[in-house]
Amino acid sequence: MKHQHDQKVAETELFNQAKTKMKTFLEKNYKDIKEINFSDSYDIDPMGGITVEGYINGDKNKEFFGTYDKTNDEIGISSVDAEEKPECQDKVCK
Repeated sequence: MKHQHDQKVAETELFNQAKTKMKTFLEKNYKDIKEINFSDSYDIDPMGGITVEGYINGDKNKEFFGTYDKTNDEIGISSVDAEEKPECQDKVCK
């Protein structure tokens, strides 16, 4: 039981890290991000990455999805229904 509890705590911490990193990623790379709403669900892949998803600016049609890579401390694969900032179209702004 302790192992299951510890695992759940570790997953929750990882999910919170992923949400923080995704928030920063969205704010730095996309225009007019005023509000970010995260889904409570997540998936952890066999390599340790964790998915985060949700919607922006209160519009459930403006969805985003991203995979947080803890090893490299970055958002890897992502899909965002928002306009990229001009300086971030050819590279990820950090």
